[in-house]
Amino acid sequence: MKPERNSSFELLRLLCIYGIIVMHIWGSIDSAMTPGNTVWHVLANSVGNVGVTCFILISGYFGIRFDLKKLIRLDLMVIFFTVTGTLAVGDFGAKALIKACIPVISRQYWFITCYFALCILAPFLNRIPERLSREAFRNLLLVLLLLFSVIPTFTTYDIMQDAGKGLAHFIMIYLIGRYLALYHENAAYRSGRLVSGFLLSTAIIFLSDGVLTFWHDGVIYSTFARDCSLFIIASAVLLVLCFSQMHFTNRVINRAAGDVLAVYVLDSFVRTLFGRAVDLNNYLTEWYLPFFVLGYAAAVVIAAALLNEVRRLTIGRIEPWLSEILATVWNKIQTLLLAVSRRLLGFFLQKR
Repeated sequence: MKPERNSSFELLRLLCIYGIIVMHIWGSIDSAMTPGNTVWHVLANSVGNVGVTCFILISGYFGIRFDLKKLIRLDLMVIFFTVTGTLAVGDFGAKALIKACIPVISRQYWFITCYFALCILAPFLNRIPERLSREAFRNLLLVLLLLFSVIPTFTTYDIMQDAGKGLAHFIMIYLIGRYLALYHENAAYRSGRLVSGFLLSTAIIFLSDGVLTFWHDGVIYSTFARDCSLFIIASAVLLVLCFSQMHFTNRVINRAAGDVLAVYVLDSFVRTLFGRAVDLNNYLTEWYLPFFVLGYAAAVVIAAALLNEVRRLTIGRIEPWLSEILATVWNKIQTLLLAVSRRLLGFFLQKR
């Protein structure tokens, strides 16, 4: 019997997707709100944007084992929800439908596209810590952090020009996760210190972006809450280490965590449908707007999770069979292409 997963990391993933949805909702609201609600918006960015980095850290912590069939099933789920979601919101344009059919290639969701690339590269990335000593691995991470995090954080000049929403950031964070798993997995940390460190890092983000926001007359700034921010990375590392100290099993949490990627994919579609009934911009000056947003986000997460559960029980039942066929076809194509390339190479070498 397959052992149940440790639910502490699954709980963290659920909290992260909820924080991301809260942040997205604030981002969709007009910035012409009261100063008090502006503060809540900045706080949502400071806390919520740690979620993506936590997801990749967890992937690195446990290590991604490339599985073509699982990747195909994930792609089928994304395609299904992207196509049905596009139709549900009334977008029948040819361009939109074509992009919906190839969501990974068309970068319909930047996270999903980068995650796919990370899964493909994982077998090679996993060899890095095997070939490097602990000191060399640590030095590599320090160089990556300097280039892709420290410089963008303190100069605002982002080398990759993607604010950390790209493959370079994913690779760096994945390797940090591998480092934590290899050298800190059994380390005993005081949870109080980890929580205090997280709160301090979050406070720095909140205060820095808050000052920038009010300095620019309420225009929301998230300079220190970007994915590439050193403080966002620090907050994520501290959270992962904190949850690694907890060990418990809960089947409900584990099952719900399986809907996280579907919630991410369905987020914009569900919010678009909800927006036809409730316009949050009507509550910009209300004191209860932050609480309304929290409830709204919970409704989005629940609705998206339920839709995915319906998919699992219906069309999802044929996905393993379909992925098996597609994986077999791809392996045959790959073998054919390899044989053709060898023959072409041999032909040109003989000509020379």
